[in-house]
Order: sequence, then structure tokens, then C-alpha cells
Amino acid sequence: MSTKALPERAKHRLRLAAGLLRSEGHTFDVPRDEFYDQVQKALAGLSAERQARLKSLVDWVEVYDNALPSQVPTSSKRS
Repeated sequence: MSTKALPERAKHRLRLAAGLLRSEGHTFDVPRDEFYDQVQKALAGLSAERQARLKSLVDWVEVYDNALPSQVPTSSKRS
């Protein structure tokens, strides 16, 4: 598992997955350069069902994040 080979989208998805795992009590107390490898190891240790559920959540959050900027009004001030 090499971090340098990961595209930015993969890194973003791993950060999303890590956030969801943290919400379930998992911690990633590792140096920054080992973070993505540790998240991948944590994901590999999950059951297939839990991996699928987490992937589904990451997919949803990614779609939500990508849609959000287009939903924000150009001006929040009302005249």
C-alpha cells in the first residue's frame, strides 16, 4: 500500500472513511505519512458487510460534497 501511488480522489475517500470510522470509535494515532496506509489496513480488517456499508456511506458523502458547491447561492445577502 503506497501512498504516493494514490490519486487525490482516493486520498479524499480514505479521509472520508477515516472520519466515519472515527465516529465509531476507531483512532488513527500515526504520523501523517503513515495515515493512508493505516486507514487502508483498518478497512481491510473489516468484515465484507461492514466494508460494503462503509463504502456506501463514503459514496454518499462524496456525491453530497460534490453537489454542495453548486447548491450554494452566489450571495447570501438578501436585499
